[in-house]
Amino acid sequence: MTNYQLFVSGVKFIVISDPKSPGMDIVLRKIYELYADYVLKNPFYSLEMPIRCELFNENLKSLLEMVEKTGITNV
Repeated sequence: MTNYQLFVSGVKFIVISDPKSPGMDIVLRKIYELYADYVLKNPFYSLEMPIRCELFNENLKSLLEMVEKTGITNV
């Protein structure tokens, strides 16, 4: 099991994957892009709040499903 972490603005994203899975750093960058696009740009969100954003959740789910089905190359 490989643990990849990304720390940004006090928020920690962790991806736990098979050590043979290449490109998990790319997945973390994509997750951060979604976070920046849908959560940080939300005028009603402040950094100490839990993430409650349907657009972020939907796009994160889509990203993870795409990675699971097609791999990192299509991200």
